[in-house]
Amino acid sequence: MGKDFVRRLDGQALERLLAECGDSVEGIIFRLAWKQGLTREEIRSLTWSDLLFSEHQLCLPDRTVPLEPETEACLRRRAERWESVSPHVVISDRLRQQMPPESISRLARKAMNRAGIQGGQPDGPAA
Repeated sequence: MGKDFVRRLDGQALERLLAECGDSVEGIIFRLAWKQGLTREEIRSLTWSDLLFSEHQLCLPDRTVPLEPETEACLRRRAERWESVSPHVVISDRLRQQMPPESISRLARKAMNRAGIQGGQPDGPAA
């Protein structure tokens, strides 16, 4: 999730990374970016009230996005623990507050490095 490009991972590498991250904040960031197509700013701004679990969708200011089942399951598990802590979905586990955009990118890069993934091919606008 670089400044100028969203990185495309091969499917197997992405699935391994998602399995490793589970429903951690890194796992949620990757699922929202790659499985739901959200930008970094949309991920940062996403609130629990934007998630309509009963309708299996995300409601963003400019569009509605169907929730992919695995992403929905991870978000439901995360909501059980964090919804009462902050209105934002992606928060710092330590500080319990909305993450700045650079922290979202840093977490994504660290998780990719741990998984042995060194980026990918440029594929579209910045996240």
